[in-house]
Parts: sequence; C-alpha cells; structure tokens
Amino acid sequence: MALTKTDIDRIDKRFNRRLKKQKVEILTKLDSQKEDILLRMDSQKEDILEEMDNKLQHLKGDFFERIDPILKEVMTAREERPLIENRLEILEKIHPKGKHILSSQT
Repeated sequence: MALTKTDIDRIDKRFNRRLKKQKVEILTKLDSQKEDILLRMDSQKEDILEEMDNKLQHLKGDFFERIDPILKEVMTAREERPLIENRLEILEKIHPKGKHILSSQT
C-alpha cells in the first residue's frame, strides 16, 4: 500500500493540528507557571523589604541610643563655654603675666 499525495497532506494536517494544540497547552502551562513565579517573587520581595525596614529601624534606634550621650555632652560644653570664657577673663585680669599682681610693687 502506497501513500498518495492526498494521504500525506491529510497526515500532515492532522500532525500540524496536534502540534498546535500541544503548543497552546504548553504555552498555557508556562503562562500559569510564570504567574505563580511572579506572585512568589512579589511575596518574597515584600518579605525582604519588611525585613530590611525592621533592620533599618533597629539600626536607627541603636545609632540614636549611642549618639544621644555624645550630643548631650556637646550641648553641655556649649552651655559651659561662656562661663569658662568669663572665668578666664577674670583670671587674666588677676594674673596678667601668669603671676599675681602685687599691690606693693608699683
């Protein structure tokens, strides 16, 4: 039994239809898997961002906790500076050359 041109064309058409159907099924599955992957990635991204935010908040808290005493010292030094400058001026009047002014010397 020999295959005629018509038989070969029919087989070719059936084969093409089956391939197209399988192609559509495969593409549909891939699209579904792609959507699942994208959803998982979005979820992971949100988790990572939340974790980073928590760590940054903790780091920020630690930073301010450590720098707060230093800032308090700076503020205290600024407040004391005019008092120290006044005291130095008074001491310089009393000790102009690093010595007491003696009233007996003229």
